[in-house]
Amino acid sequence: MTGAMILAAYALAAGFGTPIGLSRGWARRSPRMAMILWLALAASWLTAVALAGLAMAVPLALTWQPSGAQAASHLPGLPGPAAAAAAGLLAAAVIVRAAWHIACGLILVRREHRALSAFLSAAGRPDTALGAVILDGDAPAAYCLPRGRHRVAVSAGTVSRLGPGPLQAVLAHERAHLRGHHHLLLALASALARAFPAVPLFARAAAELAVLAEMAADDAAARHHDAADLAAALVILASGAALAPGGTALTAGGTAAVARMRRLLAPPPRARLPARTVRLAAGLAALAIPAAVIGLPLVMAACDAMART
Repeated sequence: MTGAMILAAYALAAGFGTPIGLSRGWARRSPRMAMILWLALAASWLTAVALAGLAMAVPLALTWQPSGAQAASHLPGLPGPAAAAAAGLLAAAVIVRAAWHIACGLILVRREHRALSAFLSAAGRPDTALGAVILDGDAPAAYCLPRGRHRVAVSAGTVSRLGPGPLQAVLAHERAHLRGHHHLLLALASALARAFPAVPLFARAAAELAVLAEMAADDAAARHHDAADLAAALVILASGAALAPGGTALTAGGTAAVARMRRLLAPPPRARLPARTVRLAAGLAALAIPAAVIGLPLVMAACDAMART
């Protein structure tokens, strides 16, 4: 079996088979690990498809072939110039399409964040004690932005309805989003979903990562604040504005609020070390497999050339 065939089979399995496993209950117990696996598999799918095309376009260098006299018998089975050119164009198209959608998505999100940051600077009142900017309005809302002077915002209705404990828990939740660069991860996932909507791995990643990012931020806040305070705050925030102006900010009361409240009040058991190790190894393998499939033939060819000299 050639390296191109192995890579194509891997891309098929990663793109269409793995979302089922990544959407199971363990992901809610270990949201950060699940996010790592979603991103690792997305990166490995892109790498595998691009390398599969290159392996077809440059078969002598990137294909598992016998060495010595037996190699000549395999040359007739190699793809012709037209097939090799088509494979090379496929690899280039995947790379260019992904890069184009990512670049356009990041530019759009950056513009929206810049506009929202300007809005917060003009309409908000900085509160140094809270480390946040307060916006007028009775509807409860809390969200964060990855840029600008004021990166965490809460409405006046939030401050008036939440006690000190729940309010601090909400602010910790929003700061956890910033530390985890969740805005960037979600922007990348949305861009890849637009680039490859027919691939379930990308079509489902944005929605799944949005939920996992909120749960990961919940976990970070609950490590330093009472989980019951955060759950109480989610009840109030879920009844208010679901999205910040512009629709691009991460908000504490947003995605899957009910499931998150239940999770905070009845924390799932922590995954055991062997299970965490297996999942981490799976993420590393997802990144390493495409490189190994291509790298091994090159190493074997180099060893064969050294042996003949």
